[in-house]
Amino acid sequence: MPEYLGKVYFVQGVVAYFLILSVLGAPNYGIKELSKAKGIGDWLEFKKIFTELFIMTILSSIGSLILLLVTVQLYGKFYQEKLIFYIFAIQVLFECFHINHFFIVMENHKRRLIRSFTIRILSLGFLFYFIKTPNDYYLYALLLVVPEVLARVIDVISVRKYFYFKDLNFKRHTNSMFIIFLYIFTIGIYGSIDTTMLGIMINDIEVGLYTAAVKMYKMVLPVILTLGTVLSPRIIGAIKRKEKENIYKNMDIFIDYCFIVGVPATLLMMLLAREFTLLFSGPDFKGAIETMIIMSPCLGFLALGTFIGGQVMLPNDLEKDILIISIFGVFLNIGLNYFLIPAYLRNGAALATLITEVIVALIKIGKMKKLYVDYKILTKDRVLTVFVGVIISYGIYLKIGYIREFGNLITLLIIPVLYGIIYFLILILLKNKRILSWLVFIKKRLHI
Repeated sequence: MPEYLGKVYFVQGVVAYFLILSVLGAPNYGIKELSKAKGIGDWLEFKKIFTELFIMTILSSIGSLILLLVTVQLYGKFYQEKLIFYIFAIQVLFECFHINHFFIVMENHKRRLIRSFTIRILSLGFLFYFIKTPNDYYLYALLLVVPEVLARVIDVISVRKYFYFKDLNFKRHTNSMFIIFLYIFTIGIYGSIDTTMLGIMINDIEVGLYTAAVKMYKMVLPVILTLGTVLSPRIIGAIKRKEKENIYKNMDIFIDYCFIVGVPATLLMMLLAREFTLLFSGPDFKGAIETMIIMSPCLGFLALGTFIGGQVMLPNDLEKDILIISIFGVFLNIGLNYFLIPAYLRNGAALATLITEVIVALIKIGKMKKLYVDYKILTKDRVLTVFVGVIISYGIYLKIGYIREFGNLITLLIIPVLYGIIYFLILILLKNKRILSWLVFIKKRLHI
């Protein structure tokens, strides 16, 4: 039910700030520094950096946990949900075991895939087995935390040979990590401030409906962002070696992918907001349909902005610029939420998030253009991708009523397949270079 889901996600939104404090920006900073050490083949330096960052995050996780527990005791609204806070406090303590940056730099994506898939399957199985009534929301919170914690403990045990405890130098990381931490923290604020402000200004029901809409686009977002993560070590290496051709080549791969996949994903989520909401959340969440439609365009802008910030600006040592942009985004988002939530409730929060993501992404694009003046973002193929996506969406929108008669599940199965076939056929006919290169790659792999 919206109220109980709202309770859990309100707490999760608040705890998100403490999770960021737990790792002090180590995952983002770690990718940059570990990639440098790996790039020059200095494995002793690699081990030292990895160990230093791990020890620093252990201390910060303990400090963050203490601060969370004190905050819960002092603030009345938090104290009312203290049991849920205590459950999420487990995640805060073990956030220091978040070592995804190690696997990203080592390009061990297979392990990350297996780990993530296993957690999701286990969580889903436990969800159906243990959650029977709305009052089981405490168990639901526990299921969000425990599988993640267990997986992270296993991760750390599996890389124990990379720990090196001699001649460590923690001080060399503090300045850069602090700037990156502030950047990540500000991103975290406008990533969670909507649910926090909705919970404080309105009620848990609005948070529940809002979260039902948000989780749909956040479910699709990693599909786009993952490629940027995969390309990250290559782009960082190319930037450090000043290999402009390789920088542009890898940037093109992600941004082409962002347009080709992001455009239909966004439009399909808007077209199928009703089906997604009713099938995955239930009829009590009908109020989330309009909110999901408003939120969907965030997908492409957030993906592009995240990529430029993390994979282009950060390796170019523009931590301060990223921080300033993020602080601006926070104040913009808080201001918009303050005025829009009382008038439009959850839809106001969704609109505030959309406006913020669009403006922040455009500013980051402007910064990227200053770095690489001759790099072109809006190529002919990318513009045509948007045009084709919109035209197909409009055509399906006019006829979707006939398919909806077969039910939500059938609609969710038929529309994306139909959309995908038409979309890719048109792009092939238009000779989209990226699509044609994918076809060549597939033919080689299949020996056609």
